[in-house]
Amino acid sequence: MGFLCDTWADFLLERSEDLTRLLTEIATRDSAVAELDSAIATLRGGRAEMRQFEGTAGGRVCTFLPSNNVLYSYVLFGLMPGLWCDEVLIRPSARTREAVFALHGILAGLPHNPVTMADVSQREFVALCREARTVVFTGRYENLHAIRESIPSAVPILGFGSGPNPVVAGPFADVAEVVRETTSSRLFNGGQDCLCPDLLIAHSSIYPELRERLAHAFAEVPRAPRERPGLIIPPMFYNDAFEAACSFIETHREKVFSGGTVDERNLRLEPTVVEFPCLSETHPPELFSPVICLTSYHEATEVRAWLTSETETERGMYVSVYGEPGLPDPVLGTSVNCGPRTSFQAEDGNRPFGGYGRRASARWQAGEVAARPLLLSREAGPHPAADAVGTPLVAR
Repeated sequence: MGFLCDTWADFLLERSEDLTRLLTEIATRDSAVAELDSAIATLRGGRAEMRQFEGTAGGRVCTFLPSNNVLYSYVLFGLMPGLWCDEVLIRPSARTREAVFALHGILAGLPHNPVTMADVSQREFVALCREARTVVFTGRYENLHAIRESIPSAVPILGFGSGPNPVVAGPFADVAEVVRETTSSRLFNGGQDCLCPDLLIAHSSIYPELRERLAHAFAEVPRAPRERPGLIIPPMFYNDAFEAACSFIETHREKVFSGGTVDERNLRLEPTVVEFPCLSETHPPELFSPVICLTSYHEATEVRAWLTSETETERGMYVSVYGEPGLPDPVLGTSVNCGPRTSFQAEDGNRPFGGYGRRASARWQAGEVAARPLLLSREAGPHPAADAVGTPLVAR
């Protein structure tokens, strides 16, 4: 079945304008183009990913589709498992339901499309999950547990969550590079992506310069409608994310260094830098908006202590490290060290995704959890990797 990957990739490429136009209804044009490129690249790499498998695994995969990156997620959690299972059921998020059904309408022409859209309530979909080989859950951690309690414990749930994806700028960092890459990654799709960094941790020796440059770079990004190419600040698409970001800014109004202007009528939020005085006490939520937190440190041991704190080990995903020789480890706490790259540059649809924090990425089964980067074919394909069903990292 691996031969289908190139056929599917060609199909997406041929319909790239239609797909980009559709995705731009909920995302910026640049992020829509990037999403399409990632979806095609994943399919191009699918033959090699599936070459290690012989035969089919069978069974049903049930996917709770996220509200963003709908095409890329359709490929990762719909088309790819369709290469080895009997049936893939996808339930879209209510926030992007219409767009996902329109997407499925375009992709209905895919040869041997294995995806069936489940236009049912969450309760009805959970009932279907009880008969699944694997459940893919993308969404709030609290909702994952409610679903876990409603299906047999023997059914594995792969939880794809989120984390703060902090950026560390050390004493030897190129400030211009850090500002450029942090700006492009924090404001990707207007900040509405789970890979966007929520926190920038800068060494005290470069902090003043970096703070000024970052605020200036944020202010220079043009405000424009989603259809305009380039890095832009569009109106926010997700009402709940807009409200949460506004609430965060208002709560920390005295810490706002730049930006912070809110236009509730048009769902516009100025790119905002919120400055916190103490790293050890700074644990921002997933902001999902053009808002970034900024704080400083003096020694690498402070950053290491923060990454290994209870709060951060729970949600360790990715960390980007620029010019800090004191943080060379491939995994810091439970966060995968991307080195001097953004989490967007490190992500690859044919490789395990996420970190080792249970809120970021974990396999839940039989009352236990194994927190680690996840790749669906590795966890639930015809021949799962030995450690995919081995001793859990954390017992529950």
